Amino acid sequence: MSLACDSFDEFSLEHLQQLATEAATTGDLTTALQLIELAAWQEPDNPQILCRWGDWLAAAGQPEEAIAAYQAALESQPDYPPAIAAWAAVLNEQGQFAEAIALLDQASEQTADLWHHRAVALQSLGDWPQALTSCDSALQLDPTAAESQFLRSKLRLGLGDWSQGWPEYESRLLVFSELRDRLPSFGCPLWQGEELTNKTLLIWGEQGYGDQIQFVRYLAVLHDRWPETPLLLLVSEPLVDLFRQLAIANLQVATQFTFETEPAYDFHLPLLSLPERLGATADVIPLAQGYLPRSLQSEIRLQANPRQLQVGFVWQAGETNDRRYQWRQASKSVPLEQFLQLRLQVNHCQFWSLQVGSARQSLLQNWDWADCDLADRMHSFADTAAVLNQMDLLITVDTAIAHLAGALEIPTWLLLPKVADWRWSLTGSETPWYQSMRLYRQAIVGDWRSVFEQLQQDLNSRPY
Repeated sequence: MSLACDSFDEFSLEHLQQLATEAATTGDLTTALQLIELAAWQEPDNPQILCRWGDWLAAAGQPEEAIAAYQAALESQPDYPPAIAAWAAVLNEQGQFAEAIALLDQASEQTADLWHHRAVALQSLGDWPQALTSCDSALQLDPTAAESQFLRSKLRLGLGDWSQGWPEYESRLLVFSELRDRLPSFGCPLWQGEELTNKTLLIWGEQGYGDQIQFVRYLAVLHDRWPETPLLLLVSEPLVDLFRQLAIANLQVATQFTFETEPAYDFHLPLLSLPERLGATADVIPLAQGYLPRSLQSEIRLQANPRQLQVGFVWQAGETNDRRYQWRQASKSVPLEQFLQLRLQVNHCQFWSLQVGSARQSLLQNWDWADCDLADRMHSFADTAAVLNQMDLLITVDTAIAHLAGALEIPTWLLLPKVADWRWSLTGSETPWYQSMRLYRQAIVGDWRSVFEQLQQDLNSRPY
């Protein structure tokens, strides 16, 4: 790790750090790194400066350089907890969970941050009970740690403890800045479960498309409880036409405030708070048989061979700019070559690519697959639903289209990494969320070969 040699006599150490922090806050990491490097040159044994340098290097996508900065901090002050915690966080982001735990084991003093990063590693390794224990330890030291609360909520939900999991899931409103920043914009209180007779409730979509499709089912539960209450639903543009098909009276769906007239409402609520407000339990998940209509009107028609099984496939999960989740998104994705080989091994299936985003370019490079690419026909989720309605089967990784197919009651084979998201639990080939879905799990981390061997067997035994 090199240090800059430019003149810095005119800047005090405090001034350099202030300027660096201001640059980082505005997203100018290049300037922030240059300035914090100058500060480190002035005071090379300051572990706080070295840790901050490492944090910004990690944010800039330079994990190896970040680790070098944390190592330098530990050389200047052995067993410095912030450096160990930050180093473990980078290891977790790189998918090196065992290495993160080994590093954390060396710490003589346990802090809330150290317990949290241990919990992240244990969760990712599939040891959810021990991860839960680590979250408990973190929150004993710092009861306000929202990241640990959020992680614990997902662990509890995944382990079936909904009575504690859903209330604690509200911590996401503190973790995700896009949610925290949006809360004050509505000008009316959050709905806490009060009586809704003669009231109007505005519900707004949050997180990913898949989350919104999965949890919009709880609007039906809400409507059953207060059938006369007007419900307003705000979602992103690609979901509007789809959700307008929901068979719920007194429901208006729009994007932002593009209702016919600007509505008046008494309360607002983010969509994924509905299970907590409605007292949802893991014993009964509503509408697992499907809740979106199969008869969506569309002009999209495929030239399908009636003598073949129509199989849609998706191989890559959605992309994210949040480096904390990039490794997990990558672990959920399947090499396209696995589907190319599967197509050659089964003769009675006509395959259709429903992949969207930049990943589809790899398909278009295979000239013999170009005619099966449907991305240009899918401009909204209503379009995607119209395509899915012409499929006999969808084979997909864990991404939004899986939830759409389940909500439409389309037979779906969901491909999951060894340690999947909390909503799929850790074991089993069935899910209470969707009756039409079958889960295919990796037996070994990163091994999709055995999963596709099972897919081939099951496809060859499936009638058409």
